[in-house]
This record gives sequence, structure tokens and C-alpha cells, in this order.
Amino acid sequence: MNITLIQQNDIHAQLEAHWEYFWQAGQPLYRRTGGLARAATVVNQIREQTGGACMLVDGGDAIHGTGPAQWTQGAAIVPALNALGVELMTPGNWEFGFGPDILRRRAAELAFPMLACNVFNATSGKLAFAPTAVRTIGGVPVGFAGVTTPIVTQQMPQPFGAGLRMSSGVEQVRQAVRDLRRDQVALVVVLSHMGLPQDLHLAKAVPDIDVLLSAHTHDRLAQPLIVGKTLVIQSGFSGSFLGRLDLTLAKGQAVGHTHSLITLDESIAPDAAMQAAVDESLRPYRSKLAEVVGTTATALHRMRVLESPMDNLITNAYLELTGADVAFSHGWRYGAPVPSGPVTLGDLWQMIPTNPEVFTTTLSGAEIRDRLEESLESVFAADPMQQKGGYVIRTSGISARVRLNNPYGARVQQLEIGGADYQPEAAYTVASAGEQDIQADDKQNSGVHAIDALRRYLAQHAPVNAELTGAKFVVI
Repeated sequence: MNITLIQQNDIHAQLEAHWEYFWQAGQPLYRRTGGLARAATVVNQIREQTGGACMLVDGGDAIHGTGPAQWTQGAAIVPALNALGVELMTPGNWEFGFGPDILRRRAAELAFPMLACNVFNATSGKLAFAPTAVRTIGGVPVGFAGVTTPIVTQQMPQPFGAGLRMSSGVEQVRQAVRDLRRDQVALVVVLSHMGLPQDLHLAKAVPDIDVLLSAHTHDRLAQPLIVGKTLVIQSGFSGSFLGRLDLTLAKGQAVGHTHSLITLDESIAPDAAMQAAVDESLRPYRSKLAEVVGTTATALHRMRVLESPMDNLITNAYLELTGADVAFSHGWRYGAPVPSGPVTLGDLWQMIPTNPEVFTTTLSGAEIRDRLEESLESVFAADPMQQKGGYVIRTSGISARVRLNNPYGARVQQLEIGGADYQPEAAYTVASAGEQDIQADDKQNSGVHAIDALRRYLAQHAPVNAELTGAKFVVI
């Protein structure tokens, strides 16, 4: 008996084809990929090939990340997900980006359930989502459990997880697997939005998982990772890829598998019905998205852990707007690349869709160094369960020499601010926007939101240059 699992994860509301970043001969290469219409073509082909003995699941971070998603609190994305025929989903951290009440509304609009065994009402202690589901695939009962990252209530803005409590998920997954085994399923599959390091830890801690469909960290796994008997896959982000896992079952267990990471490139013809659904969702916003607001000489992307051109543009814009000494931006991973050439308003909204207001504050040199140490720990913590996701905080005005293998508090070996050695007691003006874990009582709002700051900067610099400096975080 053969069954097939199809995975998409972290599409971040990218409904259409877009530029994607690849590597070739050690150099970046940009190709047009993705789009739910191409995904539908592949999914429909697999459904036909397998005689329906397959299932499409979504790993979360689907309804947040672009202008249309932000302007409609995710509602513009729901019809397209339904049309694609997703059958189960676990919520990602950005599903909570409009707050739990809106998420409950979006979940009710979906034609399929969300699963999460580690999200609770903080008052009643009741689960906020169903923890498990059993589906028959090709005549085989398959048990699914969902788990998501607890950073929603640990690290993200308070409104994201208002009224919720979230656990690390390990004990809840262990119990969910026991429950599913008692239901005598032939296969246990965990849909996780924990992140790849955490999921490998989870697979070790709960060895009775057959398949772990990982998400959150945007990894492109060309082949499964195997932990004990558990197969772990993850399939990129931005809807540029699908993961296909074909499983051979015998005597109630998986005895063989094949896997492919499918790139949704221009060789795949878009499905007409799915394209019509996408067009219907995006029609009200197309003219706004297409407005050209500047040009860039630098290809903008977020494919580097320590520094990215996309965030160099953002932090440079904050510095110019405020005249601050230092600028910080989030270490976000999402956002489709923008090759050199025109930059549209739609590009800006998928770079920083929350569009927070720019502010300034005053921090001592010691406080800035501590902030860098905290960010490095959140990315490189030796304990994978202490890694919080995202990349290192983005900066302008700073140059640091770091040892990533050192423990928390000892990674920043040398720090310069404004080209000079930092002074721990000196006061520096810092510009940022949104929630940056900056604890200060003197935040001064600029009256300018991030996208307007970017528009101003693009208007004043034609074209902009946001090349990697290689000096913001130098690994020694």
C-alpha cells in the first residue's frame, strides 16, 4: 500500500509567482517561481497519479505577509487556500499576527481544521484548537497531530497571544501520539511549526512519530532527515516549493519512502481554475500593489542570517529619517526577493507588512551590546528549544566581531558604533519600529510609519544601494 503526503509551509500569503533566490556555482540566481496556480497543477497531478491516496497539508504562516493579507486581516488569503484543497493545517506564529479573535474568525472560514496541541486558553486551560485528527488515505487510517511555536507568547507582541498560554509542545505531542496509537492508526504524522532544530529535538524526545512535517525556519530539504524511525521534511517558503513524500506501508507501518522537493518554476503551467480564484482575491488591490515607488541597484533579499540587503534598506531609511546613531530592524526571514530594478508598493508591503511607526530612544552602549547578545542567543542557542526563530537583528551604524560558538553573554568580542569603539556608559540614539524588545521609557514616535519612511528614502536615492557590507557582524 502506498500513500502520499504533500506539504506546503510558510507561504506568507504569496498567492502568485514571484522572484525567488537560488544558488548556482556559488552565486545568487533569481528565478520566477511559486504561486498557488502552479501548486494546484502539481497537487492535481499527484491526486490523479495516486488515485486520491494523498493528502495536502499546510505547515502554517499562510495568511500573513503581504499587503492584501494585512489590509484584510488574512481574509483575502482564505478563499485561495480553500480552492487549493488544503486538508489540514497547523497555525504558524504569524497566524496570530492579527490577534487570537481574528484568527478564530479566519479559522472558521477555512474549509479544513487547524490543529495545535500546545495552545491553551490562559483562563480556562482549554485547548484553543483540536490537537489531533484522523484521516483515511487510500484506505489507511492516518493520525495527525499539530503543534506550533511558543514564541507567540514568549517573544512576539503581546496582542498576538492575548488570552493564550503556549507550552513547548513536547509533552503534548507525546500524549497526542499515544492517543492516536490507541485509535489504531497505521501512521502518525505531526504537523509542526516549531522550526527544524526544535523538530529534530522533538523527534528524539517522541520516537513513536512516523513522519514530522516541519515548518517555520524556511529550510529547503532536498531529502528527508531521519531521526530514529521518524522522517522529517520541510519545504522552503513563500509558496515556491512543495514537498512530496511517498510512503510504502506494510503490516501497519511505513517500510519505505521516496521524497522530492518540487520547485514551482515556469516549467509548470498554472491551473486555470486556481488562477481565477487568486485573481478574484487580489483584484481589488492590484493597482495599489503595482505602484512603482523607486528603483534599487541592489537585489533585495533576506537569505542571509547575519545581514541582508532588504534590511539594510530598511535600517538605512530609519537612520536617514531620524538622524539616529544606530538603527534596528527585525530579523525576519520572510519576504520574496526584489531583483535590481523597479520597486513597487507591493514589494514594500511584503518586506514589512506590519508597517509599524518609526521611533527613537536612547540606549547606553552596554544596553546595545546586551541587545545584540540577546539576538545572537535567540538564533544560536546551544539548546534548540531556546532558539526563537528568525535571524539576527538587523542593524545600521554598528559593526561587531562575534564568536557564534561562545555561550550567551560572550559572543560579542568587539563592538563599534559610528566607526568608533563603543563606550558602555555613553548614550546613543537608536531608531527602530515596532516591537524590538527595547526596554526604554523615552521612546519618541516619529509620526512616520515604516513604509512611508521607505518611500521617502527611495524617492531621495535613485537607485538605492543596500549591498551587504560584511562588517555588521564579522564572525571571528
